[in-house]
Amino acid sequence: MARTLNALANRLDKAADNLAEQANAVKKKAATVIAKSLISTTPVDTSRALSNWLATIGAQANYSILAHSPGSGGSTRGASMSAALADAMNTIGGAKPGQSIFLTNNLRYIRALNDGHSKQAPAGFVERAELLGGKTIREAKIKV
Repeated sequence: MARTLNALANRLDKAADNLAEQANAVKKKAATVIAKSLISTTPVDTSRALSNWLATIGAQANYSILAHSPGSGGSTRGASMSAALADAMNTIGGAKPGQSIFLTNNLRYIRALNDGHSKQAPAGFVERAELLGGKTIREAKIKV
């Protein structure tokens, strides 16, 4: 009987480890979907707003950065978007089970942009990104 219980305990331990890894993969996938959506839909003039979607692990970023590729009139959108995505993917990829991923933009005017202040993007691009992340989680297939 002790062998049977030990075998069961071992199987449960393996299942728990597997579950944590699967949940971590889903978390990273959802964070990736959200980051890509935020970075690609943020209205651009100087590239500073899209550059400031900062991915961090464990706590929210409490700082802001300059534009990855400063410009005007959206001229450096592509370069800044590539750099912002690369930074976010690098951070998200390093998340381990149990660690929280944060996507933060600390610029004072990001709320105004999300409220539709810019003609480049409709209001609610942040909420849209959140919905896409939630959909990714709901559609995840976790096997126990």
